[in-house]
Amino acid sequence: MALWWRALSLAGTLLSLTSVLGCRPSGGTCRDLRSCERSCSSRSPEACVSAGRGYAAGVGVGRNVGRSVELFSQACSAGEPEGCAYLGSVYEFGLGVEVDLDRAERFYESACNAGEGQACVGLGALVEAENQGEASRLTAQGVELLEQDCGTRGGRACASLGLLYVQGIGVAQDLGQGRRLYTLACDSGDVEACVGLAELVRDTDPAATGELYDRACDGGYYYACVQRGIDLLLGSGVDPDPSQGVARLEQACEGGEPRGCASLATAYVSGVGVDMDTDRAVGLYEQACAQGDAYACGSLGLLYSLGSGVDRDLGRAATLFAEACTAGEAMACGNLGWMHLEGIGISRDRGGGLALLRDACEAGDGASCHRLGVYAVESGEAGSAEGYWRRGCEQGNPDACTALSVSFIDSGGGTPGPAGEFAEGEFAEGDAGLAVELARYGCQEGSAAGCTLAGQIYALGWNVERDQESADAYFRYACDLGDVQGCEVLATWLGDTAEGEAYWGLGLGLRERGCEAGNSGDCVVLGAYFARGLGVEKDFGRAVDAYGSACRDGVSAACTHEGQILITGTGVEPDYARAFGLFEAACEAGEGLACAWLGLAYHRGRGVEQDLKAAVSHYGEGCDQGYSFGCVGMAKLHEQGAGVRRDRRAVRRFYARACELGSAQHCD
Repeated sequence: MALWWRALSLAGTLLSLTSVLGCRPSGGTCRDLRSCERSCSSRSPEACVSAGRGYAAGVGVGRNVGRSVELFSQACSAGEPEGCAYLGSVYEFGLGVEVDLDRAERFYESACNAGEGQACVGLGALVEAENQGEASRLTAQGVELLEQDCGTRGGRACASLGLLYVQGIGVAQDLGQGRRLYTLACDSGDVEACVGLAELVRDTDPAATGELYDRACDGGYYYACVQRGIDLLLGSGVDPDPSQGVARLEQACEGGEPRGCASLATAYVSGVGVDMDTDRAVGLYEQACAQGDAYACGSLGLLYSLGSGVDRDLGRAATLFAEACTAGEAMACGNLGWMHLEGIGISRDRGGGLALLRDACEAGDGASCHRLGVYAVESGEAGSAEGYWRRGCEQGNPDACTALSVSFIDSGGGTPGPAGEFAEGEFAEGDAGLAVELARYGCQEGSAAGCTLAGQIYALGWNVERDQESADAYFRYACDLGDVQGCEVLATWLGDTAEGEAYWGLGLGLRERGCEAGNSGDCVVLGAYFARGLGVEKDFGRAVDAYGSACRDGVSAACTHEGQILITGTGVEPDYARAFGLFEAACEAGEGLACAWLGLAYHRGRGVEQDLKAAVSHYGEGCDQGYSFGCVGMAKLHEQGAGVRRDRRAVRRFYARACELGSAQHCD
């Protein structure tokens, strides 16, 4: 499973239009969240607000949005404008409640009229579409009130004002002033302001960023522990320190922050900073999912869909994806959409599946954009595929970048193959070079198919210097990443050598896993492995089983291959009746080779009463569809005068046609 780290989003976690900052108790009424919660009453509504902020952001306690809403409501009912301001944000953004813009406006208005600057800014944003003049007035009023509060109370007001300067809302954008205001708030003990400051300087001062995250984490803000832990594990802006990274994630997890548990689980799944331990990962994902973390639910669903660390359970996977999707997890929506679209473990629902994939792609899930492009091609709407792949690639999905590379190559002259050149064609300016770069980028970012494509490009010298060594390296990496085509290309190149056999063996394993997972295309190729003895001793019984699996899934070519083994008795006991049934069904489905073999069944009376007229019909159908076996059958019927009159010219004509179609033994 690809490593997919994601820190908590302040916008999605904190209950405020800008940010809910300043969880330090105000006015000296309480010392910490628990004492604030105990002190919360109609006589001390400010304690309710302090406790509510702590639960909303997870400062000193696990996040609990529902409890924060209760505390803000109690404060607002007691006449505390700050509580009403937070409720405005709660109902505007649907944090723990259904979105209700009318109620949000009423709460904002009440708090703004009572002098709460943040509420005035929130109200201004809410009415901007209807009345820009009033919105500007309210925002200016909010800025003025926050400036006053910052000068007298500091803390939260300074941090909120700092964010307005960072974003240029109601004031001219001034990052320096924003940083100064965040620093004032952070130095006053506001741990959330420390995190806001850390994110502001993240790209310019990594050392200060780490110190600020540590400061906030030590102050009980578990979001900061999660972000610091991830940075230390991945070496983002700092030297990697896996042990400290894991310690910070464990601190957050034990403190009740579900994203700490989920991020730690991802480390165990991916083996980053810790030894891989899928059992441990499953337990952590279960814990975080039960605490309401959508990312954890979606990740757990992925493990169930793959059967990694748990027994494969597609129904359970779909349930978890649905739970995460409802909570806004775009990747989970995409995974659920794909399951519905393809009918994987759940009922097929193309319309619903496509809707979920489109929403997920729109929300930034590049994998969903890639899948939409694949589906467009399969549905005969290739013209729209490139747009989806562009979007997915821009969102960083390596498979979308690989598909876009193939799209550029196709537009200029065909997809490369290890044994053939690209056809002539015209590219838009720069597209050829971009196709090469996209393939290389896709490989670099973990797309196994991208590595195979890059290997083909270097093997053929397409818009690059031909480089067998680079091609070999790309194919090997593709195989290591699990792309079966990379393994099979290498095996073909290496020929009848021990290393070649080893790569056929790797390909065999990948095809077996794909077939077991329900991929009928892998079952078809797996049948060929057993029939040809690629990486394994020839085993026609297992070939029949593999072809049969794909045949039952509706792959008519697989039915034909299964029938060929059964009618000839190659390595198995002949079963003419079964072979005849397979050929008949495949021929009716339009499989020309099956029609040709059906001609043989009627010609020889295998599995059916001999019927030479039917043999002529089916041999002829196969020949007309381009299968040399049908043409050879027609030639033999004319040689024998079986079902037709003897005709030497017809014999020569059909053998010549068989030769044109690749039957070299009939070219003399």
